[in-house]
Amino acid sequence: MKKIENKRWMVIIPTVMVMILMTAGFAISGFKNQFGPFGGHGMKKERILSKVDYTVQELKLTPAQQGKYSVIREKMVRDMDKLMERRDAVKSNMKSEMSKANPDVKAMAVILKSEIRTMPDMLTAQIDSLMEVYDILDASQQKKLVSMIKERMAKRDKFGSKFRD
Repeated sequence: MKKIENKRWMVIIPTVMVMILMTAGFAISGFKNQFGPFGGHGMKKERILSKVDYTVQELKLTPAQQGKYSVIREKMVRDMDKLMERRDAVKSNMKSEMSKANPDVKAMAVILKSEIRTMPDMLTAQIDSLMEVYDILDASQQKKLVSMIKERMAKRDKFGSKFRD
C-alpha cells in the first residue's frame, strides 16, 4: 500500500509544480498572444496609444482640447510605464528564484497573486484616463466617438462570428 501512495505522490507533485510554473509563465509573459496588457494583438503600449491618437485625430480637437489631451496622454504613458516596470521587476524576481537549486514555489505564488490583485486597479486607471478624454469632447465629438465605437464593435462581431460557429 505504501508503494502505491508513493507513486501517487510522485505523479501529483510534478503535476502541481507544472501547473504553478505554467501559471507563473503566463503571468510573466502577460498571456502573450492571448489577452492582457502586455501580449497579444494590439496590446502593447505603442499600439494602444497610436489607436487613441488616431481616434482623437479623427475627432478634430480644438487647440484647447489638444492641450488637455496631451496632458492626459502623458499620464497614460506614465501609468503604462509603471505597469511595465512592475512587470519587469516581477519577471526578474521569478527568473532569479527559478535559477536557484530549490526555488520557493510558494513564495513565487504569493508574489504572483499579489501582482494579479493590483492589475485591475492599474487597468481601471487607463479607463479613467480614456473617460477624461471623453469629457473634454464637445457634444458632437462625443456623438461621433460613440458612432466610431459602434462601428468597430459591429466589425469585431462580424469578424469574430466566423470563429465562433
